[in-house]
Amino acid sequence: MSVEVRGRADVSVSVSLQALSPSDKKCFEDMAKADKVRYNREMRDYVPPKGFGKRGRKRKDPNAPKRPPSAFFVFCSEYRPSVKQQYPGLSIGDCAKKLGEMWSKLSQSEKLPYEEKAQKLREKYDRDMVAYRGGGTYARNPGSSAQGGDEEDDDEGEDEDDEEDDDE
Repeated sequence: MSVEVRGRADVSVSVSLQALSPSDKKCFEDMAKADKVRYNREMRDYVPPKGFGKRGRKRKDPNAPKRPPSAFFVFCSEYRPSVKQQYPGLSIGDCAKKLGEMWSKLSQSEKLPYEEKAQKLREKYDRDMVAYRGGGTYARNPGSSAQGGDEEDDDEGEDEDDEEDDDE
């Protein structure tokens, strides 16, 4: 109903503007030109806040570590090729629905390996973020130490990589 009312209002304004004499229209056109000049003058000197681009949201640092996938996304990365092979004509959205159905049918014990792998990836991400932010105390988990020795962290990362290679 509000769309109809607004539509009628738009039509009535349009009709009333068309009925104006050229001298009356000139008054509104002059106001629009003056406002456009003011807007351009203000925008020429405008500097967005630090970290924000033209669209008004914070720009992502391309050097920042990539966020880790959830257990569901780890599951999807493993099963997406087989689903695409079974159903070759499936669209992207339908493939995602199929994977979601498969995930929801899994029991907690069947989901456990994916949750463990996601947790390992989360821990690696947390360590990478600490290193990215300059070694400050930014650890996600309150029990984890962000100020541990660098050599110890490197050794743990290599062990995880070896374990991941064995799994694959």
